[in-house]
Amino acid sequence: MILQKVPPEQIIIRPPVEAYSVLIPVTGGCSWNKCRFCGTYGGVYGVIQDYAIRPLEDVLRDIDSYSERNYHGFPVFLAGGNPTSAPTDYLVKILTHVRKKLKNVPRISCYAKALDILRKTDDELKQLAEAGLDIVYMGLESGSSKILRIMKKGTNAQSMIIAGKRVLKAGIKLSLYVILGLGSYELSEEHVKETARVLTEINPTIFRFRTLNILPNTPLWEDYKSGKFQLLKPVDCLKEEYEIIANLGPNVTSQVYNDHISNYCSLESLNIKEDREVFLKTLESYINDPRIKNLPRKNLTHM
Repeated sequence: MILQKVPPEQIIIRPPVEAYSVLIPVTGGCSWNKCRFCGTYGGVYGVIQDYAIRPLEDVLRDIDSYSERNYHGFPVFLAGGNPTSAPTDYLVKILTHVRKKLKNVPRISCYAKALDILRKTDDELKQLAEAGLDIVYMGLESGSSKILRIMKKGTNAQSMIIAGKRVLKAGIKLSLYVILGLGSYELSEEHVKETARVLTEINPTIFRFRTLNILPNTPLWEDYKSGKFQLLKPVDCLKEEYEIIANLGPNVTSQVYNDHISNYCSLESLNIKEDREVFLKTLESYINDPRIKNLPRKNLTHM
């Protein structure tokens, strides 16, 4: 199948939580685009999108258009794999224009990579916060540097910790993604312990669980099809989530969500420090439920 290349103004994905937001494309593709579990911009959705930063005037024109059509009072999502890869002054102009043109915007958000954050100074991050960036969504995926290396994430646990802390210090909220099953059975224990350790170090505003599904057109697909990489059973994904929550330090006050079609539960907490006991008891009841023990995988091929 020949995959069509699409321009950066075409939005391919956005977080589920941004389903009712004004979506403004800022960058196309992903500046890294090498993660073995991800084919978002490499054909998973039937198209390919190269990394690009859109011309500023085009982005500002989109914002003006939303203003003229009275899209006021909605959250705004700056789209693209990682708009924070763009120059800070460029982003500040976009954020300022959103705040100027769209009234009563409760939240401006975007995806970010740890590398993007590490390349910006503390002053630059503060500028983004002051211009109106409220929250960034960043893929932690795992706290294990070994797993991150295997999956070609392009970062390690310590870099994630530094980047996460710097985001929070700048006054920007941080939502991290954790992928259950990313270490397969072989590295499951390390995945759990190291992820809990990194989450404890950062204490992000939010962390969200996702369950690994290996999609066609991802580099990990061939390993899965050949049997080299084994997907966890649903009950074992829930066990990983249980152990991550159980191993968090007492300082962690994060919101926790299972807000994705890939997940096998929909538990959430507005403060995991306060809710940890009931959260764990509920997970335990799922794990011990015979229906869950025999539940087949969803085996999603698109999300």
